Amino acid sequence: MADFTILTDSTCDLPQEIADKYDIKVACLSVIIDGKQYKNYLDGRELSFPDLYNAMRNKKLPTTSAVNVTDFLEIMEPELKAGKDIIYIGFASVMSGTYSAGCVAANELLEKYPDRKIITIDTKCATAGEGLLVELCAIEREKGKSIEECAEFVNKHLPNVRHMFTVNDLFHLVRGGRTTRGTALMGSLIGIKPILRVNDEGYVEAYLKLRGRKKAFKTIVEDAKTHILDKSIPFYIAHGDDLEGAEELARMIKEEVGCSDVRITYLGAVCGCHGGPDLVGAFYLGKDGRD
Repeated sequence: MADFTILTDSTCDLPQEIADKYDIKVACLSVIIDGKQYKNYLDGRELSFPDLYNAMRNKKLPTTSAVNVTDFLEIMEPELKAGKDIIYIGFASVMSGTYSAGCVAANELLEKYPDRKIITIDTKCATAGEGLLVELCAIEREKGKSIEECAEFVNKHLPNVRHMFTVNDLFHLVRGGRTTRGTALMGSLIGIKPILRVNDEGYVEAYLKLRGRKKAFKTIVEDAKTHILDKSIPFYIAHGDDLEGAEELARMIKEEVGCSDVRITYLGAVCGCHGGPDLVGAFYLGKDGRD
């Protein structure tokens, strides 16, 4: 197996067991609720996923904090000292300063360790879309691919990571500037369940407005039928404390799309602060971009 370190950040929302399986290093963003800061660990060890979403349902307004340069230095330098190169696969730079901090740390360390390599990749992805790329990179490393080959693989496929998700409460989009308060009110009154996606630049954008969650799920399934690249590649479903909805969508994906490896994971604390409770989304590798 190629000997280099894969580093990502906690917005990847990978299950902890996947990160452990492939020895993936994770830089943690933070969430602040009522003035208290919690690290956004993949396993929710400081702030459990249900506790986050229950706080939001009780009208708490959490904020988030990016990974800083010092945090990255503390993770990266021991790897370089051990003689390992690093590939950092990061959260969309348009959504957070985390990727930029990782690049600053990498450049600083390359001056100190000129014989080592640090490759940084802005995935222009979020949550399990980012996580899918990280896992696929780890699988390529398991095959014995070099750090350059793995970076080439990730860069080739990142434009094809599709993010399709629906939210249950439009008010959570208001705080993030995704819709107006008036639209949110009308949408909630008439049962609008918008489909959102992440575009080529990494921005969240409105895709469709539908009435009812069943129609939203059906639209996500039809999108997967049309665009999926390989049914054997992991297909992720992330949810904001709506396991029942996630399991229903997973069943539909298995039965109607024919995917053999459908994973359900929590939308972690950082992305969850912006998506809100009851979000359910699909994240997979498509064959023809994100449009």
